[in-house]
Amino acid sequence: MESGAKLIAPLLLEATKRGVPVKILTGRYMSVTEPSAIYYLVDKLGGRLDIRFYAENLRSFHPKAYIFDYGDEAEVFVGSSNLSLSALTRELEWNYRLAKSQHPEDYGKFSTNFDDLFYNHSVVITHQVLRDYTLGWKKPAFVKVEQLIEQSYLEEEARINPRGAQIEALYELKKAREEGVVKGLVIAATGVGKTYLAAFDSLEHQQILFLAHREEILRQAEISYKNVRPGAKTGFFTGAAKDENADIYFATVQSLAREQNLKHFPRDFFSYIIVDEFHHAAADSYLSVLEYFRPQFLLGLTATPYRTDNRDIYALCDDNVIYEIYLKDAINRDLLAPFRYYGIYDDTDYSQVEYRSGKYVVDDLERQLSRQERAGLVLEKYKRFAGGKTLAFCVSINHANYMVQYFNQHNVPSAAVHSGPAEKGLVMDRTAAISALESGRIKVIFAVDIFNEGVDIPSIDSVMFLRPTESFVVFLQQLGRGLRKDQGKECLTVLDFIGNYKRAHYIPALLAGENPMHPRGVMQRKPSDYIYPENCQVQFDFNVLDLFEALAKSDPLKKRMTDDYFRLQDSLGRRPTRVDLFEGSDIPIREFLKNGWLRFLEAAGELELQELRWLGTPAEDFLKVLEKTPMTRAYKIPTISAVLEGSRINRQVPLAQVGEYFMSFYTDHAQHQKDLRDKSNRNWKAWGLKEFTDLAKRNPVHFLSKGRFFNYDEINQVFYLSEELEPYLGSELAGHVMDILEYRRRDYFRKRFREDD
Repeated sequence: MESGAKLIAPLLLEATKRGVPVKILTGRYMSVTEPSAIYYLVDKLGGRLDIRFYAENLRSFHPKAYIFDYGDEAEVFVGSSNLSLSALTRELEWNYRLAKSQHPEDYGKFSTNFDDLFYNHSVVITHQVLRDYTLGWKKPAFVKVEQLIEQSYLEEEARINPRGAQIEALYELKKAREEGVVKGLVIAATGVGKTYLAAFDSLEHQQILFLAHREEILRQAEISYKNVRPGAKTGFFTGAAKDENADIYFATVQSLAREQNLKHFPRDFFSYIIVDEFHHAAADSYLSVLEYFRPQFLLGLTATPYRTDNRDIYALCDDNVIYEIYLKDAINRDLLAPFRYYGIYDDTDYSQVEYRSGKYVVDDLERQLSRQERAGLVLEKYKRFAGGKTLAFCVSINHANYMVQYFNQHNVPSAAVHSGPAEKGLVMDRTAAISALESGRIKVIFAVDIFNEGVDIPSIDSVMFLRPTESFVVFLQQLGRGLRKDQGKECLTVLDFIGNYKRAHYIPALLAGENPMHPRGVMQRKPSDYIYPENCQVQFDFNVLDLFEALAKSDPLKKRMTDDYFRLQDSLGRRPTRVDLFEGSDIPIREFLKNGWLRFLEAAGELELQELRWLGTPAEDFLKVLEKTPMTRAYKIPTISAVLEGSRINRQVPLAQVGEYFMSFYTDHAQHQKDLRDKSNRNWKAWGLKEFTDLAKRNPVHFLSKGRFFNYDEINQVFYLSEELEPYLGSELAGHVMDILEYRRRDYFRKRFREDD
């Protein structure tokens, strides 16, 4: 019997150095193996690793054994050492060692049994299997989770290394770039370590830009980058600083977006650009920067990607969501503290508050909220439920000042933090307020916007929502402010004061980590129907439950779809297209197309005269076919595109022209080439026009010609549309066809770590 640290770790290290093939069989259901550990091994060992999940449901899997097959020197270790840093290095672990040379029969039994389990009772861990495992993994209760953290046992040098979800995201980013992706979005809850992730991912690049909207975010980011890249020269590009000759620039978008500042840099100066808090990136200032530079890779980072709050952030990353770990996932994986949420009924009548341009008017709202009766309710619930360090979110400067005065008058020392004028004993700057809260000199910070992003106080154990949080982004930002883990902190207490404001009934879906705009989000569901994160408690006052029910009945899916359509119309200044709804709505596009786009427009009163004439004709049927035609590959998109010429539709085109469109579609866009990565097309890089035309003919042309609207003339080699479409082939129909093909292209080639269908 010997210690696992003395025996197994050196042998594993030696095996990897020699390039010896490695086979690993691990449990799958309720496994203590963190997904990041498997990602790490897959990444480091690559083709030398064959890793599988034990696949039986009726027989448990608990062996801990290592077989090192070096011919006659082969040996088996059986014992307690898990495949983790702690178990293989510093923990007390015991293993039994059995050498093949001394016990050949016993060794043979171990080896034979392993091969049977490995080849006959397992499933290979493919990229998709690993993703599914990651998305469903939760930290097992009462079990020590085995993680590969800090420096790995496979690496000898001591330096800062990726941890947990960062390992998984880095692997997914690398795979995406191998597929030709040049822009990507990582969605990760506050506290997972997005800034460090970006620093690790940019290691192979020399000139880097880190873009944010607040200088404090930049200062914090610089610390992370210096820890990861201590030899790199960092510099700032802000209103007060314009550093020169830096390797890594940290810039505020407000400064860099100015035309004279952008021209300070060549368009290809930065090979890697990171945009923090990417949910702001649809703003004009961000667009100016993103449209100017030509990096090799663009990485967007956000914890809150909802499009109802900010349009088109997915489109800015070519609809590539490379990795996702939401607040619920992070709590389930024990990366963040759980919460204890109280939904408290607030009798403020929001129907009496003026609502303009999709928002409550602040002046009117603060008058309703700055009342003694409401402040008394807040104080009562604070004293009953809150902990020692509380952050409260207010609607305005006057509201925050009012609450500070009320709490101080009732012997709860508090301070306001906002951008308004300082008042002695009432308002503090952010740094002073945090220090006072940490030391116990004050108990509550009443904040206005300042703490929504970029600032973390791990010791906060309570948050209070004193404003109507209609915005999904703001709601999750406020919740996330207190979820960082801290010594002695068991959970975060959340006091949410809920009245009859718009979207209040979406709160249970947000707490459960679901998209409230999805058809399943609020329809016919009670708060008790949702599955909340592990170890979290959610309680609503009975009056709040009645309020949710009433609001849900007045907010059916059709109304939400129409409201979202007109919200986008107001934002765009024109009628939205299918692509606009696909990119700009959190309601799945299939809901808008369920009966066809024309029928949705008809119900919304948005049909133009020409479109109205198409209803019930072959033109409407044709558009429905294009909207819903099945695609296992994107071959049909360039094939149908061949009939489009500017703003018109050609009823017939030569097959050679189809081949040209087909060839250009795949050779000009690296991301499209995923369609060609199979055995039948393995030599496609050497193809010319003939080979691409042949593929188009035998696949999309062939299958489209089996339907109602497309035909192929073999003798004359002409691809053509049905004669019944002839009366409709004008610019209006061409516009709809282009819209459909672009929506289908984006939908097909989008990357999603998880599919939310």
